[in-house]
Amino acid sequence: MLEARNCSPYNFSDGEKEKSEILPDRVQADALKEWCTQILIRTGVSEEDARIMAYVLVETDLMGVDTHGVLKFPMYVSRAKKGGDNPRARLRILREDATTALCDGEGGYGQIMGWRAMELAIRKAKETGAGFVSVRNSNTLTACRIYSRLAAEHGCIGICITNGTPQMAPPGGKQRLLGTSPWSFAVPGRQFPVMFDLACTVVGWTKMAMMAMRGETVIPDNWAVTEDGKPTTDVTEGMNGLMLPFGGHKGYALSLMAEILTGVLGGGRVADELGYYGNHEENTGVSHFLGAIRIESFMPLEEFRDRVDAYVCRLKNCPKAEGAGEIFVPGERSFRTAKKRQAEGIPLHPSLAGNLAAVGREMGLPFPGVKEA
Repeated sequence: MLEARNCSPYNFSDGEKEKSEILPDRVQADALKEWCTQILIRTGVSEEDARIMAYVLVETDLMGVDTHGVLKFPMYVSRAKKGGDNPRARLRILREDATTALCDGEGGYGQIMGWRAMELAIRKAKETGAGFVSVRNSNTLTACRIYSRLAAEHGCIGICITNGTPQMAPPGGKQRLLGTSPWSFAVPGRQFPVMFDLACTVVGWTKMAMMAMRGETVIPDNWAVTEDGKPTTDVTEGMNGLMLPFGGHKGYALSLMAEILTGVLGGGRVADELGYYGNHEENTGVSHFLGAIRIESFMPLEEFRDRVDAYVCRLKNCPKAEGAGEIFVPGERSFRTAKKRQAEGIPLHPSLAGNLAAVGREMGLPFPGVKEA
């Protein structure tokens, strides 16, 4: 059984502030990116790769996906120091043709491997119309939307799928053989990229971890079951138990296909062969599948943007049911949140601020905004 106290994605220190410190409740995105970059360089990551990883994490927080941004940064530092992540890894191509590539992540940070793989997929798409890259022997790449959005920013349809430490059993089973298995698609829009990023479970495990961090104890009864498959609303039992798929068999089927398109197709680890990311000394062996499809293979890019924008307008102007609020399009909330946080700063929970400050003390680089009491 996984013990919740050891499953913390932010377990680097006790997260308590020094008595002489006043911790910030917000941090500017650019300052946070630079601090993360310099910390990663001190762990052995090249400056170019460190800037990629810092960008991925902070952009994720800007979009409001607080479970997948710098929340886990203390763990990434710890894993590099203890051998779980290889800070000097490079994306190594094992097999390649005009439209596809099979790559080895050399046990490196998934954020760097995912970014490099999508860059490769985009290059192939620009040359041939489509590019698909499979990566094995990597680690978590966190929010898939960052990579699909990258393709959209280059005039492509972006696809990102990944497997991960199993947290879900097949319906009726009691063994973890499926991950949250997120899927993300993104397309260029006139105002913002239209994109979605969803896990195959009702919620991600880290959401429960954040609830536990805040002292919350009760979860909805459709999030997880105990390790014996019994219903539960207890956050600790849920963290130690089995995540439930969204939509019953539908989420299960999508998770199964994600596993086939990543670990099986890439020749990597599958299901319970994957390592546990909470073990900082262990490479997890995660696999990713990234794709880019050049829109101009079908129509001029600007015409496509106009057609997307016209459809978005139809959706947002749909007659509303009584009492309904604004209709949103996938990717719109993230876009608005990013604009707001870029201006006002990224909010920090006190525990997260304490953990990041502890990393700064450990690595000899104070966290931005920490002041003496």
